[in-house]
Amino acid sequence: MVDEKNNDKRHKLESSHESGERIRQIRKKLNLKQKDFAERLNIAGPSLSEIETGKFKPGHDLLVKLTKEFNVNLYYVLFGEGDMFIDPIFSSYNRTRRYAVNVDDVRDFLYHFERSPMLQYFILSQYQAKMLSEKDLTKRQIGENESNKRKTK
Repeated sequence: MVDEKNNDKRHKLESSHESGERIRQIRKKLNLKQKDFAERLNIAGPSLSEIETGKFKPGHDLLVKLTKEFNVNLYYVLFGEGDMFIDPIFSSYNRTRRYAVNVDDVRDFLYHFERSPMLQYFILSQYQAKMLSEKDLTKRQIGENESNKRKTK
């Protein structure tokens, strides 16, 4: 008996040629030459060329770098479906959910924070104290985040 999931195109990994072609399309959309794209992904230019032409499938590390460096939608690369890039706002929301220990607790906190002046005062005073003590670290992290955002535009 043939497994229906294996026959469903959405669940089947496309050929290396098709995923390589989509990586080439991403590079072109970003207006990057192979050399520059390969450098940003920390791979050799000839390796990128072999991936783009379908000689080799992209490895896990490359796929992770594509996502982190350029907000690329992996579902697009692997299956050819969906948008080429992930909306940074949606991506930021998902990162927040990933790092939140309990999303319901975060929602509960936001609900109370919006409605309680006492809680606002307390949280903002803690925020100000932390900003004073960790100002350089915070500035560096904000600068790195903004720099990464500019690279993807």
